[in-house]
Amino acid sequence: MHIKNLKINFRHIGGLKNILDIDEIKVEKGESFGIIGESGTGKTVLALSILGLLEMPPGEIERGEIFLDGFNVVGASSNELRRKVRGKKAVMIFQDPMSTLNPVLTVGEQLKQVIIKNQGLRGRLARAKAMEMLELVRLSDPGSVLGKYPHELSGGQRQRVIIALALSCGAEFIIADEPTRNLDVTIQAGILVLLKELQRDLNVTLLFIANNLGLVSATCDRVAIFNKGRIVEQGETSAVISNPSSPYTRMLIEAIPRRREERGVSEEKTAGGKRSGENRLDPAGDPSAQEAAARTGTNGPVLEVKGLVKHFPVRQDLGSRKMQFVRALDGVSLKVESGETLGLVGESGCGKTTLANTMLRLSEPTGGRVVFDGKDIFSLGRKELRAVRRDMQIVFQDPFWSLNPRMLVKDIIGEPLEVQTGFNELERIKKVEKLLEMVDLPAESVYKYVHEFSGGQRQRIAIARALSLMPKLIVLDEPTSAIDIVSQIQILELLDNLKRDLDLTYVVISHDLSVISYMSDKIAVMYLGKIAEYGDVRRIFREPGHPYTQVLFAAIPDINTKDISEIKTVRGSVPSAIEPPAGCRFHPRCAIAVERCSQEEPELRETDDGRLIACHLWDSRGGSRLPL
Repeated sequence: MHIKNLKINFRHIGGLKNILDIDEIKVEKGESFGIIGESGTGKTVLALSILGLLEMPPGEIERGEIFLDGFNVVGASSNELRRKVRGKKAVMIFQDPMSTLNPVLTVGEQLKQVIIKNQGLRGRLARAKAMEMLELVRLSDPGSVLGKYPHELSGGQRQRVIIALALSCGAEFIIADEPTRNLDVTIQAGILVLLKELQRDLNVTLLFIANNLGLVSATCDRVAIFNKGRIVEQGETSAVISNPSSPYTRMLIEAIPRRREERGVSEEKTAGGKRSGENRLDPAGDPSAQEAAARTGTNGPVLEVKGLVKHFPVRQDLGSRKMQFVRALDGVSLKVESGETLGLVGESGCGKTTLANTMLRLSEPTGGRVVFDGKDIFSLGRKELRAVRRDMQIVFQDPFWSLNPRMLVKDIIGEPLEVQTGFNELERIKKVEKLLEMVDLPAESVYKYVHEFSGGQRQRIAIARALSLMPKLIVLDEPTSAIDIVSQIQILELLDNLKRDLDLTYVVISHDLSVISYMSDKIAVMYLGKIAEYGDVRRIFREPGHPYTQVLFAAIPDINTKDISEIKTVRGSVPSAIEPPAGCRFHPRCAIAVERCSQEEPELRETDDGRLIACHLWDSRGGSRLPL
């Protein structure tokens, strides 16, 4: 691919806005080339333009050329693009496979349609080729996958099917637009390894779009850094990361969350450049802050979870009376001390969000207890529970869905005050203005709607809403997964400063382990409804003990990862939570499991260094580190 002097604008009510202005990009055959930048820098616009999929209007190509194997895409007709480019020369792997796959057709039907159109094979030959494609992308039991619908597959399986569809076209140029953004760490590692292996084995060219420097460092030979539609730096990936020449590239590298021991716990700067505590609410002048200060509990943990169980009933078949149960939580116990941050990590389906919802009593338990501030919340009546909920708040993953688009900011943040306090309209607005300033948004934002804000700003609004009643505990469910890397570090710094200023206690749920290492004091590693390892975050990150923790941490690429071979992948997939394996639930995927692991369930035992580990092998070796 060769791009020269490309300038793309978007037409809107105010006139033309320049989106892309690229002097030159050259991607050699068989090379993997990365594109990095914040949201809105034009990465996806470039990808769509390469395939001639950019909507025009509102988009318009003012000038430039995009050559694919000698064919200029710019100015080509739709018919030419269909015949010569899409599927023939280039294909695209989108971020969300469910937006690409047809939900009413089986995987086999969709693959065969592509094979018939692009390779001319039919009948048994087309089916055999579809099987071959699924085997090529390392899908286990491809015969079964052919007969399944997209909703019956996991996220990683769906993304592998998308890659199989792309390869079935026969194209040698693959555009991967953030193909692992919505995937777990272990599944992400598998997809990255697969893409790199396919690139090497089939000599395909890969254009990899991401906002994560670690992914590009592990995957790409060369990289271009985008900022506001322009390339500020490009070159060999290792050289750009180790010795960046652009201030913007340096800023992206510095925005990567660092562990607490690396950054120190005494940093005082907030995301907006203000000193910690500058916008702190004054309890003397704020009735709700006074009430919060007066709400005292017992000594001991703010939150204590004791043997928590949550099973969800599901029917075996449509119309069947026989019930089965998804064992989302199976005896989880943990403590969160006042002022502490507990991080919850694990693959999708391990029970993280179910644990959060159940311990806030957004979901009723099957068994066990949750004691918050000295009170067993499952024994409380509606009135008592409502009073306790003032001190328990949650910030959801995606502010786009958790904030009402029809409400003004003053009403979104002020709604808890209206429900829980006796504030009048003017008092609520004044409090909301203070809360906005606290999260580094201007006070005049009270009269705006959420669509007028960026993703990072929306998350600040969600945080302000959670703070409105001055709670003691805030659960943060994937607080940065829906925003770009620069907004991410700003939100993390903001949360860190608010915690110190307001003496907050956090429970942070994330599949991004850099977020957990940045925010947390303790960490609980969950697997299939149980805790595998629990303890001090520094100790566990330095020396993970449980075999699952080890492979989970080893699956994460960072800017020091030089090659995909440095990433470890977990064999197999997560078993069903309806019928979890006997013994240790991780043993079918564990590389060092012994016979005892398949027969006897390990207890969560304290080790000599103070952590808790549920592993027979750790116990038998007297606390020595397990090999990967």
